[in-house]
Amino acid sequence: MELSQKKCTTDAADLEREAARIRDAYARRTTGSCAGLYSFFNRGNLFMLQERERRVLSILERAGWSSLQAVRILDVGCGAGFWIRDLIRWGADPRHITGVDLLEQRVEEARCLSPEGVAIHCRNAAALEFPDESFDLIIQSTVFTSILNRDVQLLLAREMVRVLRPNGLILWYDFHMNNPRNPDVRGVTSREIHRLFEGCTIELSRMTLAPPLTRMLAPFSWFACQLFSAVPWLCTHYLGTIRKSVRHE
Repeated sequence: MELSQKKCTTDAADLEREAARIRDAYARRTTGSCAGLYSFFNRGNLFMLQERERRVLSILERAGWSSLQAVRILDVGCGAGFWIRDLIRWGADPRHITGVDLLEQRVEEARCLSPEGVAIHCRNAAALEFPDESFDLIIQSTVFTSILNRDVQLLLAREMVRVLRPNGLILWYDFHMNNPRNPDVRGVTSREIHRLFEGCTIELSRMTLAPPLTRMLAPFSWFACQLFSAVPWLCTHYLGTIRKSVRHE
């Protein structure tokens, strides 16, 4: 069963307006002032990354991908290629990995940091230029929360499902709540995810202890972070999977 054909009035001009807004939002960010928050030497950030890695590897193993060598992968909104390098470290073949990002500067950084063989493109993921059913695994990490136009979100969801193979998997990791300090992003709830991927099989679980709380606790107690991260209402993200529903002839 594919996504239902909900009416979507977004045209090329709407896509470009939303793309321009996202480019402007990233350009206004003062990356130098928050770079330390995302350092591996920041214990709070390290805790969040290691927790996510454990959970993602568990999902991939349950999907039957304890080896990623032959898995065709698309990273939507690949940024500087953090997930790409993780996937290679987990055993993926660089020649089977494709990244797409809207921002030229991040694409250039990803190309510089990624090994030879990875294909990285600067383009709008709501209009992918790949054939149907091209990828086994599609990753989206904090992309949908950066898109405020609901119709553009829907177009992106449809494109992701279109290029996903029948037995493939979309890996979802994104905020389910708003960030009061950042008006350029908006959380995506479980209900909205089911609306975007209507007709698909969706499994979601909450994870990632609220980052300010994690950064406060981690330097003093790793155990406290583990304890509080088990409380769903203290967690800010959904981690989950989206699959095309199996057709019954």
